[in-house]
Amino acid sequence: MTSSGQRALRAALGLVAALLTMVAMAPRANAQATVPGAPNIETTRIRFGTLEYVLSIVREGEEQIIGSLIDEILPIRGDDPVIKRVQTVRRSGGVNIDSTVSDAQTLAPRWHYGVQPQRTVFLEFDGARVRGTVTPKIGTQRMIDTTLSDAAFDSSNWDLAVRALPLDEGDAAIVQVYDVDQQLHRYSIRVADRALRGKSFILHVVVQLGRNNEAHVWFDDVTRTLLRIETPIQPGVVLRQVLKPQA
Repeated sequence: MTSSGQRALRAALGLVAALLTMVAMAPRANAQATVPGAPNIETTRIRFGTLEYVLSIVREGEEQIIGSLIDEILPIRGDDPVIKRVQTVRRSGGVNIDSTVSDAQTLAPRWHYGVQPQRTVFLEFDGARVRGTVTPKIGTQRMIDTTLSDAAFDSSNWDLAVRALPLDEGDAAIVQVYDVDQQLHRYSIRVADRALRGKSFILHVVVQLGRNNEAHVWFDDVTRTLLRIETPIQPGVVLRQVLKPQA
């Protein structure tokens, strides 16, 4: 693998829950993006629980397992209900942990805390304003204090935003997210098909990363459980995330 390919892979694994943030898509002119609190967002479509995924690299048809991801999505109820999510990636290079809190009704992000071998990220969201720090293991801490042109989802929770959409066959949408490295950008999504597999209908969602570059995501139509993601990281190489069979 080339050095540029290795950097792309490290970036993907560093924030594996946000697999699609590696390649920002160009915004479409005159297209309205889905943002937190949009009318088509319905958070009751999101199921809570803990799931485990296998992470692998597929190169020219050959698959190599490189780690695992444990994904916890939990409700915190009370006067100010929120959704807490903790994603833990284990692989040979170390452990990455991303913790986020989002509004339970709108999915508006509240805060994000990420611990990686190479850096620590802390973000606080207040509408379109984002404040926080990026602290590398070696080097100078970077301060963040920016006001976005519009509200956005936390890029680590792009899939929660997608799960909260209607997702009928043939539907399309643009989801707006904020990423600490790439700032504000959009993902164009479309439901490619809805097919019966076994006893369940499975939704196949295509996410446009760039021209002639697409990621493919599969969800259970009823539970909206994330089943599989395949993300190209360089020509002929795919990063794959697959749900482990449940006991």
